[in-house]
Amino acid sequence: MDSLNNNNLSQKLAGIIESIIESFRTYPDIFLTEEDVRCHLFSKLLNLNINKILFNTKDGSRSIKVHTEIRWYGSSGKLKYRSDIVILEPTDLITRNGGNLKLPSKGFGFNTFSAIIEIKLRRVNGKSDNAFIEETTKAIDKLKQIRDETKASNKHDPVLVILVFDKKNDISRLFNFDDEEVLIKYIFPRNI
Repeated sequence: MDSLNNNNLSQKLAGIIESIIESFRTYPDIFLTEEDVRCHLFSKLLNLNINKILFNTKDGSRSIKVHTEIRWYGSSGKLKYRSDIVILEPTDLITRNGGNLKLPSKGFGFNTFSAIIEIKLRRVNGKSDNAFIEETTKAIDKLKQIRDETKASNKHDPVLVILVFDKKNDISRLFNFDDEEVLIKYIFPRNI
């Protein structure tokens, strides 16, 4: 992930994802919230030295490659989407107004990114199976829409990942994992 080569990125992400999956399958209660999953995943990304080195941004500041809660503008020009984790290219990032460049309302801007990761966690007392599947399907569609709406300005064909952690019921038989555009991982604990 030091380079944004998608094959290299995909391989490293696969290893990180498998370690999070194994942790959840073995010790599901270390993840009480989606934020817990996001924090564990972010921590593992940091531990791989992905962003140990600060990079120069487009406007002369310094930043890292991995970010959370990134907001996206839809084609309407309004903030439409939010992603759990995004791996972006800091050299394309602007964080300050300068010259003719004006920051968007979210306070930063970038075009080049190589991965978006969405996380879903259903607790034991969580949504019904149908509601959880619908929510997950919308998240998958959102990933594709972000990719499609940013395709013209992004240098990369981004890796799209959705991690679906479920503590309530094993409904893996109800998910379609054959999506060629999005890596979909459904995880249910071993000991429930």
